[in-house]
Amino acid sequence: MIGRRHGGPRLALAAALAAAAVSSASLLHRLSLETTRDVSPPPNDPLDAAITNAIEGRGNLHGRRLLDMPAEGTDKYRRQRQRNERVATTAEKYNSQSQTQQLQLQHGQAIAGPGVVINMLRRAKDVVSETDVPFLLEVPHTSTETIYNIMTQCYGLVGKRFQSTEEVATARQRNVVDNHFVSSHDREAEATHRHGAFANAGERFHFLSTPHYQEGAGLLTLTHKGRVMLMLRHPSAIAEQVYYSRPGTQRGDIDGLIQHVNSTGYYDNWMTRMLANVPHREKVTEEHFREARMILENKFLIGLASDLTETVKRRLGLYFGWKELPDRTGCELEHIQKAATTLPSSALEEGGKEWKFIARKNLFDAKLYARGAAVFGMQKMRAPVHPVVRVEQKALVDKAFGHLRNTREERDTSDIPFFWHIPKASGTTVKEIASDCYGLVRTEMLQPPSSLEVFKDKNVLNVDLSTPDAVAAAKKMRLADKGLADVFVSQLGLDGSRVFTSYHMGRAFTIMRHPVKLAASLFFYRRIATWEPTYRPEFKEMTLKEFVEKDGYYDNWMVRMLTNAKLGGLTVEHLDLAKAILKDKFVIGISDHMDESFRHLELYYGWTEKKPGCVNFHLHSAPSNKHNHPLTERGSPEWEVIAEKNKYDMALYYYALELFGDQSEKMFREEKTVQ
Repeated sequence: MIGRRHGGPRLALAAALAAAAVSSASLLHRLSLETTRDVSPPPNDPLDAAITNAIEGRGNLHGRRLLDMPAEGTDKYRRQRQRNERVATTAEKYNSQSQTQQLQLQHGQAIAGPGVVINMLRRAKDVVSETDVPFLLEVPHTSTETIYNIMTQCYGLVGKRFQSTEEVATARQRNVVDNHFVSSHDREAEATHRHGAFANAGERFHFLSTPHYQEGAGLLTLTHKGRVMLMLRHPSAIAEQVYYSRPGTQRGDIDGLIQHVNSTGYYDNWMTRMLANVPHREKVTEEHFREARMILENKFLIGLASDLTETVKRRLGLYFGWKELPDRTGCELEHIQKAATTLPSSALEEGGKEWKFIARKNLFDAKLYARGAAVFGMQKMRAPVHPVVRVEQKALVDKAFGHLRNTREERDTSDIPFFWHIPKASGTTVKEIASDCYGLVRTEMLQPPSSLEVFKDKNVLNVDLSTPDAVAAAKKMRLADKGLADVFVSQLGLDGSRVFTSYHMGRAFTIMRHPVKLAASLFFYRRIATWEPTYRPEFKEMTLKEFVEKDGYYDNWMVRMLTNAKLGGLTVEHLDLAKAILKDKFVIGISDHMDESFRHLELYYGWTEKKPGCVNFHLHSAPSNKHNHPLTERGSPEWEVIAEKNKYDMALYYYALELFGDQSEKMFREEKTVQ
């Protein structure tokens, strides 16, 4: 029985693996050069290249480099000198400043002046360091107060708040940042804080908070640069709330609001003016907007007043390494719910004529808000994870996978096979073969709620392992020790492995598929699978390429699941960890080589068919859950976009191909089971 399938197209497999090794080497070389770069490809918008160039000193706005000077005395020389003096923001400009500013720079003191602000802020895509100063930019009526309260009351941070420009000026003279800022992760400072001396001193602080962007950034120094947090809300809604906060106004007075916005003294495009430093009497232009947009896209961690849960739960903690104090569990949710009930609702109809009128009056702020909302979506998967969080994530990975045997460890009769089911990678076929052909009882919740009932006609234990909470519940009842299932199945590679115990360890395998093919198959499947909880009818209105290019697209699913990096940016470090886990813990199967994959599984686990020809039937005559969909052509725009978005999964897949070939040669060549 085994010999029939085991003599398959080995030469074709060897050729495929050799080609994969070449592709893998090429991709890994590219990734090795990108350790400190943004993990996502730049958008197609040509302005984005200009943004990056400008911020990094290669463009024509903030941070641009000085051009070489023409011959002295010429008109060109005079024009170029004026240009350099007007826009220079680099060290060359600093060297030509007054002696006082030179001394300030040498000693890391706070400075302020044209062009200095942008250089005092770190790029949002860079990992936060312990010398970086969190800077909460207070924008009225955007739930900034809620964020401040969460930081101080839930995380136990001490904030230095400045409401007036006079307070900021005094603080700059005292150089409060260099003298009194302490990282929230400074253990000695935290110990002092716990004993009360920190707060009583009234000087040390963990973050800055002020509504004055330019002046507040002037507090920062070359030693302690800033990390800006900005909450956004639609400018029409902000304008409405600002009007109602004026003395003598009445909530719901739309006519009065429109008259106010249409008056000559109305302060339009407040956000754009603040970021681009546009005086009140000066008209805001497209160039000002482009400058403000550059700053927002590159320098700010964005939050949305309309999505506080996402902002707090999936932004602040990951980015800055903050979490609730042990005695304040539930504090974040309490403040989020309070904000939802206290933030005044708008009397304007969103998209109505009054709404649009105010938006037109604040055209550049409306455009800035739209771009900020897009950045908010992109930062979900791109913003770097704080090193403190990454250490905690890595510890959880080590602990969870500690419940799985290494592939080369001697087999113990108490070990339980664990199938990490990657969606749309032949997983349903594997489950059907396990139950129908090998007569194994597998886990799967066929009929809610989760129970310990065995559906004998299907060889299925009706238990849920699809969510971390479900796995925790199974772990609590010590499911692995009950002997009710022969194979545990979960799409959660990391969390699913936690169900095992020291008495019954897991012995893992998975089936992997090319990430581009997997992404395409999953997209088209979710269009039609009305019976699945992941059904998305809105996908029918978009193309595959549009779906992958959406803000917040969930990229590199396999690497994220293995390394516990479910949100935030990825690095080569994540890839290396994922590769090590695959190598040590998993027997690898490949969806394009299912005959060979089942040869490995039969030898590794000692499985044999109960019905001759059953495996072949499921693989070639009646594959499960297969659906027809348009094929993505290799090298097409869709293929390239998906491959680039999932570049870490691509590298992991090529590595898995190498492991597949290696295991075939070294573990299963002589058709020996693990003893």
